[in-house]
Amino acid sequence: MVVSTKVHSKTTVEALPDRQLLFNQLCVEAAVCRLCPAMEGRRRLLSRENGPLDARVIFIGEAPGRHGGEQSGVPFSGDQAGRNFEQLLAIAGLSRTEIFITNAALCNPRDQQGRNRTPTTGEVANCNQLLARQLALIPAPFIVTLGAVALRALGRIAAHQCALRTAVGQVVCWQGRLLIPLYHPGSRAQLTRSFAQQSTDFAALGALIRTATSPD
Repeated sequence: MVVSTKVHSKTTVEALPDRQLLFNQLCVEAAVCRLCPAMEGRRRLLSRENGPLDARVIFIGEAPGRHGGEQSGVPFSGDQAGRNFEQLLAIAGLSRTEIFITNAALCNPRDQQGRNRTPTTGEVANCNQLLARQLALIPAPFIVTLGAVALRALGRIAAHQCALRTAVGQVVCWQGRLLIPLYHPGSRAQLTRSFAQQSTDFAALGALIRTATSPD
């Protein structure tokens, strides 16, 4: 991935204490949301465990996994997708202390057999304002979508004209930030993009971040 312009690691926004208060309020709103009947009784995965508000990078996934974030309260942890994500983060040279992780749908969607399923268009739409408000509170210069659902959810906030298969790994200017569409770290996505390919994607992501934020 190549980017021709430098970006600043932080954008001028409200002071951090004010943003923290607004984020806490947003977490409360998410916790009491009842827009999706199928999500009744599920954890609303939005809390300080998602990461710091002064994060350098925002990762957007699809939804919490039933054995992952639904159980642990921490996005991308506790299941195979979480273990893969930890390895990929290490390859990128990033740690959880410098990233914020959220999802297109904040609750774990399940089918009638209790298995993970893709969130419906309506479920993603119901969470879209929550996603937009998270992005407004966290001025990270890099946004990384993990999978097609996350990429489409971002496009609902502001159009980007990206499709995952053709834009994977590309750097796109989006709302004054750099958007990098990548594949989801779960096992299903590896049928399309292998873990080795994803490792290369994350290595390039780490190089981009180091280059784009280095002093002139």
